[in-house]
Amino acid sequence: MLFKNPSLLYGLFFLVIPIIIHLFQLRRFQKVAFTNVAFLKPLITETRKSNKLKKWLTLLARLLAIACIVLAFAQPFMTDSNTVQQEKQTAIYLDNSYSMQAAGSGGALYATAVNQLLEKLPADKVFTLFTNDRVYANTTKQQVANDLLNAGYSTNALTYAQVQLKAASLLDGRNKSRELIMISDFQRRGKETFPDTLAGFKRDLVRLVPEQLDNISIDTAFIASRNGNDLKIAVKLSTTTAVEQPITVSLNNKGTLVAKTSVDMSSKRGEAVFEINAKEPLKGELFIEDNGLKFDNHIFIATGDSSTINVLSVSDASATFLSRIFTKPDFKHTAVQSRDLNFNAIKEQNLIVLNEVKNIAPNLAIELNSFLRNGGYLVVIPHEDASGYEAINGLEKAVPASTIEKKVTTINTSHPLLLNVFSGQVDNFQYPSVSKTVWNTAGLSPILKYQDGSSFLYNKGNVYVFTAPINTDNSNFQNSPLIVPVFYNMGINSLPVVQLYYTLGTNSSIAIPTLIEDDQILNLKLDEQVVIPQQRGFNSYVLLQTDGALEQPGNYSILKDKKDIGTLSFNSPRDENIQEYFTANDLGSGLSENIDDLIYKLTQEDNVISFWKYFVMGALFFLICEMLILKYVK
Repeated sequence: MLFKNPSLLYGLFFLVIPIIIHLFQLRRFQKVAFTNVAFLKPLITETRKSNKLKKWLTLLARLLAIACIVLAFAQPFMTDSNTVQQEKQTAIYLDNSYSMQAAGSGGALYATAVNQLLEKLPADKVFTLFTNDRVYANTTKQQVANDLLNAGYSTNALTYAQVQLKAASLLDGRNKSRELIMISDFQRRGKETFPDTLAGFKRDLVRLVPEQLDNISIDTAFIASRNGNDLKIAVKLSTTTAVEQPITVSLNNKGTLVAKTSVDMSSKRGEAVFEINAKEPLKGELFIEDNGLKFDNHIFIATGDSSTINVLSVSDASATFLSRIFTKPDFKHTAVQSRDLNFNAIKEQNLIVLNEVKNIAPNLAIELNSFLRNGGYLVVIPHEDASGYEAINGLEKAVPASTIEKKVTTINTSHPLLLNVFSGQVDNFQYPSVSKTVWNTAGLSPILKYQDGSSFLYNKGNVYVFTAPINTDNSNFQNSPLIVPVFYNMGINSLPVVQLYYTLGTNSSIAIPTLIEDDQILNLKLDEQVVIPQQRGFNSYVLLQTDGALEQPGNYSILKDKKDIGTLSFNSPRDENIQEYFTANDLGSGLSENIDDLIYKLTQEDNVISFWKYFVMGALFFLICEMLILKYVK
């Protein structure tokens, strides 16, 4: 026989207490002389014997009752399994990703899993439970019941390899039996393969299968076009199966329905377009009605006052090509000759272009370095006789121009500046060339490269550097298809424009066109939830870094000294609406279809026979015996 709590057997020493009490109660009878009592002698003898028997029976009943109580708390059991004799640590992973909103036979998969856990787990079982965003270490079902019943769904879904590694970090006991129970729908994400069981772990899987796979999703929303005061917002939808009836897409603004439109989904994909007034800020929500997953039935969007990006070009050469690129309403472009530059205007800019300035004076370099430290962006197009550029942080000293002609042959399409410019592999492209180069630089962060591997355009921090002049005498770059996306994206990146919405779980850089003092901060508020994001103030804006800190989708108000100065929208990623799952063959052994089956299987594997209930009944029996002895034994 084995015991779950063998240390409680020390409680058997309490058996000494009733024995000591019994011994102290054994008092000798005192003889008292009395006349004419000879006829009482037989009765006195008989009474003494019965009292002794009654006390011994009472003592025995009490000893047995105490022994049964101690043994019941020690929880004796018998088993054929060797693993049960080891101390066991159990980790339970409960998937609370958005795919667990799908309906199963008993309702939403997550709600079904929680109810079955709270119903079937033994009340005295200690375990560690973790979800995608919460950890409950060394707990019982009574302690976590309220949290699990009231918990929401998580934006960030752990991969199954991460689940196992997290369980290994939570169960770090040595010389202990470690068990991991994974409760999930086991959705497959992309080409993910299901991991093997970690060494030293026993793994059991509970697969919850959705009954309905039909789902309609709002995938994305974006600004399709902007023409004066008219703004067109396009909304893309998808469905897992063809839908005969058109789907109605609605648009709310500040809780008021402002527009509806129908979308044909017979081809499993569709698009809706809404036209709104660009002058009126939008704090809206796009939504549809669908019986499938709920989280992708709506998407929050917001448009605020459009921010104009200030661009200053300082030139000793023609800058007409810059004026054609940096146009209103996105940009406010100011072009000056280097001799006419007002240093006070530098700090008001978001982007400064040094266009073939022959000499960088020391005081200009000081102002530019201060501009860079405060979050500004700089584009350097060198003069072929350049001097003084090394005084600008991040630049090397210019050398006499090389007259070897070079051709640009490589475009780094993965660089953030060109990330969304090309839809595929670049072939048969009209590459530009240069006649003279000022710098021969390799490495760093190249954007465009010559055929010899050196850089034609690279960036270092907030500085974009051309290694050769791009005037029409030295290069045909101004006639290349690359010039517009390169300079336009340089301007856009200098002040990250507020988007219609951002995705939760990602680190987004958001420039808010406002100024803050040293002791001021910006807050993001959703209902009663207030979040203070990472932020840094610059001369003309505040840069917010969400850093994945936000958890709930919605329209967040931007608060400055408790005053609402704008709106940022955040939505859940759409990865979870791809309803593809691992098969039973993929998951391998240790698979159960519900928690009932798992608990039964674990019980059968351990083959545990518990005796504590019998000892509780034994304790009650002997206490009853004691009362009967005291009442009826004379």
